[in-house]
Order: sequence, then structure tokens, then C-alpha cells
Amino acid sequence: MNAESPSPSFYSVLDESALTDNSMEIVEVQGRRIALIKRFGKIYALDNTCPHLGGSLGRGTLKGVAVICPLHHWTFDLATGGVVEGVPDEGVAVYEVKVENGKIWVNYPSLT
Repeated sequence: MNAESPSPSFYSVLDESALTDNSMEIVEVQGRRIALIKRFGKIYALDNTCPHLGGSLGRGTLKGVAVICPLHHWTFDLATGGVVEGVPDEGVAVYEVKVENGKIWVNYPSLT
């Protein structure tokens, strides 16, 4: 559990001020790389790794409320992780996000 966490599975990953609108950051939680994306004022968290060839979604581009993988342009919905363009059965996990006391918290299940 993260110190001062809102619940046992929430981890503090970044200061809210470090993520401006239309920007992306890659953070690590429990050894897993997660792309944090702020788009149209809302913060999203999803697995950073594209299931196709492992491209970094946090290094991709934004289009509407989707992120485009930089390798082969598979496109994923920010809210659901579902595929917008690519193979439909190959979405990515998304995680609940909270902002408290100027920190961004990501709900990531404990691996223990």
C-alpha cells in the first residue's frame, strides 16, 4: 500500500501539476508501466504497452478521446481501452484515477 493512499490499491504516481491538458506521462506502478493521459481536462490511465508489437502508448499521439500507438497506428479508446482501429479483441487495461491533495492516484490491484 502506498503511504496516505485513498485505499489499499491506489498508488500516488505524479503531481497533478506535472500533467497538463493534452499531455502524456509514463509512470510505473508495482512494476507495470502505465500511460497517464490528460485529455480535455480528464485524466486517464491505461497500460502503456500496445498488445500488437509492444509500442509505448505514452509516446503515441492523441486523436479525440483515443491514443494512437506510434508503431503501427492501432488506436485505443482512453476510457475503455477498447480498440478503435486495429484488431478488436486486443484492447488494453484501464485503471481508475483519483486526484487528491494535488496528487494523481492510480488504482492498481495489489500483486501480493
